[in-house]
Amino acid sequence: MSGDESKKDVSQVENGTVQQQQNGVAKMHMQSVPGDLKQIVLDGLEKKGDRGVWLWVLFILCLTPNILNGFHVSSYVFLGQMPDNYYCVVPDLLQRGWTHDEIRNISTVGGVATNGTCSILNWDYDRLAEMDYQDALAYVGGKPQPGEVSCLGTAGFQMHYQQEPGASIVPEWDLICERTALRSTVQVALSVGKFFGASTFGILSDKYGRKSSFTIAALLYVVASLLTTFSPVYILLLLGRIGLGASASGVFYPAFAMLTENIGTRHRSWMSIAFNFSYPIGTLILALAAYYLHSWRDLSLALTIPSFFLAIHLYFLVESPRWLLSKGRERRAYRMVFGRRAPEELCNSEKELSPEELAAAVAKDIEPPKVSLLVRFKQSFSEFGKLYGTAAICRRALICHFVWCVTSLCYYVTALNADNFAANRNVYVATTGSVDILAYIISMIVLAYYGRRSTSFCFFMYAGICLLAMLGISKENTTLLVTLAMLGRLGITAVYAVLTLHTAELFPTEIRNTALGICSTMAHVGSIAAPYIVDLLGQLAWWIPTTICGITILLAGILTLLHPETKDAALKDHVKQEADLTDDREPMKQ
Repeated sequence: MSGDESKKDVSQVENGTVQQQQNGVAKMHMQSVPGDLKQIVLDGLEKKGDRGVWLWVLFILCLTPNILNGFHVSSYVFLGQMPDNYYCVVPDLLQRGWTHDEIRNISTVGGVATNGTCSILNWDYDRLAEMDYQDALAYVGGKPQPGEVSCLGTAGFQMHYQQEPGASIVPEWDLICERTALRSTVQVALSVGKFFGASTFGILSDKYGRKSSFTIAALLYVVASLLTTFSPVYILLLLGRIGLGASASGVFYPAFAMLTENIGTRHRSWMSIAFNFSYPIGTLILALAAYYLHSWRDLSLALTIPSFFLAIHLYFLVESPRWLLSKGRERRAYRMVFGRRAPEELCNSEKELSPEELAAAVAKDIEPPKVSLLVRFKQSFSEFGKLYGTAAICRRALICHFVWCVTSLCYYVTALNADNFAANRNVYVATTGSVDILAYIISMIVLAYYGRRSTSFCFFMYAGICLLAMLGISKENTTLLVTLAMLGRLGITAVYAVLTLHTAELFPTEIRNTALGICSTMAHVGSIAAPYIVDLLGQLAWWIPTTICGITILLAGILTLLHPETKDAALKDHVKQEADLTDDREPMKQ
């Protein structure tokens, strides 16, 4: 971005008063600390991010893209909704004037009393087509019942679905019975996209900048949304969903980093937490859109249209000044903060070197020592050795891996489980969004008074008990089932808000990002498993998914007690400090 473009971007998000304040900061530093351009930018950024129009515009620009993520995670409830009934019919018999009920009485075990079937009795339907229904009924009545064959993929048969045309993806690609896993894979594709998008866009964001990464993700989001909406074949639908998942991570992480890096200390805590409210807001909008739009393609298109407004974000968002400083681009960071070129007396050189030019200049004077491939390999995995090398740290890591996986699994199971409860989908999805907002508020209040370990344990126990209590409720009592499921989700969402903070405090600085990264990966494992548990095991019995969640959540709560309390505790920087602390405690145990 050129200097003129940067001035234009900044001028559009600040008023005259803020501009005068920034000029004052610059003049003060020119008098007191000449040449310290980086510190001047940091001080100016802190003042600019403390109040004024720029702060609130930045907050809104970073917050609103994550609303789009709330659209697609729960959209599967509507896109993949199961028909009220489905069964196999014989086109030749339909052409002869047979009704659906007449065909089912002869072709299905149990006749019209049997719903949701994908198999058909293997009669000689060519011969039956030459008879009327009464003659055919008398004919088959005197013969032993033949075996069953699958209706899907068998010539001469076709599935019939009792559902509005185009209401879901299920009839379009016959995603039922032995193909049910393909239906679940549509949701799994989104989680797979998030899995790879989190790491890919994280790297892009650190290497090429927050705005550059956000721009790529925004473009991918539009393309993936259109591909999902207009996909003519199933495989393109999966690719579109993978793209949606990847771009969801791509608009989330750079925007969150840009927000936390550039807002003032006074607002950083509450704005970072408020950032999470954007997701349930998107869920509520999804429920409202699905109430009016019953076709899955129309709904997908409606969810795609807001993505074009990302062009506004691309126009107004500027690169993170802190990221520019980390890359040695002080002059450009100065322009971002103050809206004008840096005075020459503050610059340390005639020309601002790019990172590539700086690296080339250093290489001329210092020849880096040659490192063998084996040494490089060992260095790459040194963090893993520190994470799992000591008993205390390894135990924390393994518990965190399990807890993150279970929490994510249960979070997605409760979000996707509407059909197993026979609940109204619109009400169910809207309720999950409302519960999430309430859970974030509760977690903020509780953490202000209680420790991380006790808070996590209580939320885990509460959620597990609510989910297991559903075993004593009949399936017909939908209202009570949904109420208990949402009460359990309240605890799961609340503990999710605590997990990230507690995990970050459990590990020393030198391995903190590694620990969080692996825990995030395990969370994606849970989100990938959730649709299969809901769809496949839920077909066997409606209570299996919630029972699995209830048991694993209780186990996670018990394991949480093995963690140390970290509230008000000083963060450690090195693994050795944790090891020394453990050794000091050993004599006390004896």
